[in-house]
Amino acid sequence: MNGASRSPVDAGSPNSSSPILCTDPVTPQVTPSTPTPAVGQPTTPPTDRHPDKDPGEDTSNLPDETADAADTDTDADADAEPSSLEDARALIGVLHLLSPALRHIPPGMRDELAHLAARWLDAGHTSTDVHEHILRGLPGAGTPVHRPGGLVRYLLRDAPPLAPPPRPAHQLSTRLQGTRECTGHHTQPMLFRPLTDETLCPACVPPGREPVHGPS
Repeated sequence: MNGASRSPVDAGSPNSSSPILCTDPVTPQVTPSTPTPAVGQPTTPPTDRHPDKDPGEDTSNLPDETADAADTDTDADADAEPSSLEDARALIGVLHLLSPALRHIPPGMRDELAHLAARWLDAGHTSTDVHEHILRGLPGAGTPVHRPGGLVRYLLRDAPPLAPPPRPAHQLSTRLQGTRECTGHHTQPMLFRPLTDETLCPACVPPGREPVHGPS
């Protein structure tokens, strides 16, 4: 046998001088890097809120149309001014002429006082009624008023309803109008309807006598 040829066993033996070649590819192992810590204190995810939803999705949290309508009505009411506001501004504008104590009302308060006075006018009170009410609320002569605007605001804070006109005393009903009380002797007042100006009812006039007439 030729000494140059070698068996496979001889080629892989430790005594062989030929290098051993590996035919399988080897992937180098990457050492994991140290993670960078997050900035700040660790926090836990919130658990007391609804999950975020896409605004384009169907959702039950739709805006309340009633609330939007109420907001619109509130804005409209705020923009609308009372019809008597111009008269109320004129009423407030002459307060300094009523009393020396009202000469130094701050100009910035006049619009607020005008809105309060407009409530009085809308309730049926006249400008004279409002002026008299303010004058009655002023302190006595010689007492200084350090905040006249605040005093007027206090006096106009509540607009009382207009009192009904007093009814005439002893007003008769429509059925009894034109009657007169008899001046004769009766256990209870006796009303009768005179033909002219007589003062006795027919039952009190003696037979054969003319009815007694009142003073002409």
